[in-house]
Amino acid sequence: MTEHALAPARRVRTSSATLAFVLGASTLATAGAATAVVAPAAQAAETTYTVQAGDGWWIISQRTGVSTSQLMLLNGMTSSDMLHPGMVLKTSGAVSSTTTSGTYTVQPGDGWWIISQRTGTSMSTLQQLNGMTSSTMLHPGMVLKTTGTTTAAAPAPVVRQSSGKQAAIDFALAKIADPNTYYTWGGNGPYGYDCSGLTRAAFAQAGITIPRTSHDQYTGARSYHSLSNAQPGDLVFWSNQSTGRMYHVAIYLGNGKIAHALNPTDDLVVTSIDIMTSNRMAVVGRY
Repeated sequence: MTEHALAPARRVRTSSATLAFVLGASTLATAGAATAVVAPAAQAAETTYTVQAGDGWWIISQRTGVSTSQLMLLNGMTSSDMLHPGMVLKTSGAVSSTTTSGTYTVQPGDGWWIISQRTGTSMSTLQQLNGMTSSTMLHPGMVLKTTGTTTAAAPAPVVRQSSGKQAAIDFALAKIADPNTYYTWGGNGPYGYDCSGLTRAAFAQAGITIPRTSHDQYTGARSYHSLSNAQPGDLVFWSNQSTGRMYHVAIYLGNGKIAHALNPTDDLVVTSIDIMTSNRMAVVGRY
């Protein structure tokens, strides 16, 4: 990522730049398939089960004597995961988990209940710890706190928010107003910036050091809050639905506006927070 020391010759920015369940492998196709539901006693005692043609989570549960939810937890899967003949599933043993040092990384198909079962933390506590609600959309790759102090009991980040972010906002707005600034991938300034380069430089003006990339800026936030509770200086993020990684970040200005280095066409701009809603995260990150 190259820092630009001088502004190179480039096009002039125009004003337009300121606005950018569960049957598994297959269904039971014939009435005769129902007779396959009754399991031999020996199968239930096995530690693994090999998926057969026509199997689904419910059928396997009946054959093994293990509940569907426990089967999914044991194998790190969800009801939406496709089962294929020949797959070997665990029917006993330790539950698969992606919990590490007080955090949990959201997996494809995860929901609050599944994460609660995997981490041993209640859904309400998980939501409080991460400043979220039951309606908050979860995305693969999101890192959730599973231990610690709930955001409701931790006022310190809010104090910093109300008193220490104006310098970051002022910096971003000044760069947007400068006709010599522009978007460039990997740009750290002083003229060329990409989205996370701009946010990092802006926060530095407020004496706050944040990571360089948008994904790391998301996972490194002190707390998370719903969009409806966003405050000026919070960071707004957009994620790739396939990978769960953040690919864009902006600074919330208040009144539904954000400042960001958008793209090579629009450069550095102030836009509505609703400029891109399809991949926008339901929470903001707060430092």
